[in-house]
Amino acid sequence: MCLPRNVGGLAIQSVATAIGNLLCFNFGLMFGISPAHMSLYESEAKTPLNKATDPSGTAWLTGYLFLSAAIGALISGVLALRIGPKSVLLWAGLLQIFGWFCIHFGFDIVHIYASRMFSGVAAGAAFVVLPIFINEISETREKAARLTFTIELWRTTGILLGFVLGFYVPYDLVNIVGCAVSFVFTMSFPFVQESPHFYMRNENVACLEKSLRWYRGIRDIDDREKPEYLLELAEFKAEMQCLGKNIGTAPMSQSYIVRLIFVSFLLTVCAKLSGVFVELNYAADFLGRTGYSMETNYVVLAAAQCVGALLARVVGPGLPRKLLLCLSSLMSAAAVIALALFKQFGRDWLLGNVWCERYLPIFLLAIQLLFVSFGLYPLAAVVSSEVLPTKLHDVLYSLASAFSWLLLFGMIEAFNAVKTSIAPGLVLYLWVFAGASIFVGLISLPLLPETRNRRASSVQRQLGYVDDGGVAKGSAIANGHHISTHI
Repeated sequence: MCLPRNVGGLAIQSVATAIGNLLCFNFGLMFGISPAHMSLYESEAKTPLNKATDPSGTAWLTGYLFLSAAIGALISGVLALRIGPKSVLLWAGLLQIFGWFCIHFGFDIVHIYASRMFSGVAAGAAFVVLPIFINEISETREKAARLTFTIELWRTTGILLGFVLGFYVPYDLVNIVGCAVSFVFTMSFPFVQESPHFYMRNENVACLEKSLRWYRGIRDIDDREKPEYLLELAEFKAEMQCLGKNIGTAPMSQSYIVRLIFVSFLLTVCAKLSGVFVELNYAADFLGRTGYSMETNYVVLAAAQCVGALLARVVGPGLPRKLLLCLSSLMSAAAVIALALFKQFGRDWLLGNVWCERYLPIFLLAIQLLFVSFGLYPLAAVVSSEVLPTKLHDVLYSLASAFSWLLLFGMIEAFNAVKTSIAPGLVLYLWVFAGASIFVGLISLPLLPETRNRRASSVQRQLGYVDDGGVAKGSAIANGHHISTHI
């Protein structure tokens, strides 16, 4: 990819991240069209398939999407270490193309299932590997955090566009949009350089230097003598020598490992259990006849997510991580608790207030989704990357993401059974969402260290990983971005 000579390193990193974020956008698009197309596949008169499908058949559309996302998340962390994050993202892009082709040329519900499975594997891999890729190409942790916050904005924008296209645009045109987005990614991302950290782990000095120059915006020979570039390159080479001589850090204590694992699973799993995907997928059930029309309700909720993600991108990187995580978690919990109480006791409290009875549920649900996208969901990736050592992060974040996608699959598929067999079925789900958010908000204060504007060694020391002399262990590249490259 040839870039102008006046383009700086941050601009190049932003462009590479934006191209990678097309995968997250495409997943949001695929998820967003599902509720609208379910009714289309069930219609005898309007179905684009050879024959209409019953509700039990369409119920598996989102389920297959999340089940396959768990598979993609499970294998992507290890693959990123072996073949590089860029290569994993390229394979994910190809899978998304297959997914949209299955929709465009499919004539049976099995083909639609296949489209969700291809897209799900791609999405599971992308949501794990893209934060890894961003962390490895960024100069500092703060720059990485700003870029990682954009993942949520692209995901929510994709969902919003998916709802709009699914409800208001002809079926065939929706598939063309999805294929076009995949095509742009596939034609652009091959020109992006692989992460310099990948070349460092493989002891490829020539490619390491080329990748580092590309991401730091160095294209003139004279610029290669810049002190900051030479310093960063020297530390990469020093780290590479340690890897070549098998010189690693001292073994981590068991308590330290357990705490890191708990932090990773806490953030990643609870972000999924906050209810975002379940509420968006079954918004018609949660809202019933309240709010506006069914189509407008979906769009309003997706727009609320986008607003929260936009606020997170604008002000999130400048706020303390613990404050943002605690505030967003507790505020989203307050909104969903109010909705649960309203569903159980609202008719007795409102005393005939028709306006509140009609519009309060969608208002509360929109507020909850806004605060989840404002802090809880994007911080799961940001804080994990700032707390966990590099190699441990790649593996643990992959496992935690796979487990959370499996939980989400179970919640999606059990929804109708719980709703019909248990009297307050919908309310039960709302209390689960509230409990997950409250748990994150309360536990994050004593457990999580504040990572914003802090060196990796300082974060390690607070987590209890110190040597006998009280100095934090673990080597790090000059930018302080990674805590350690060894487990």
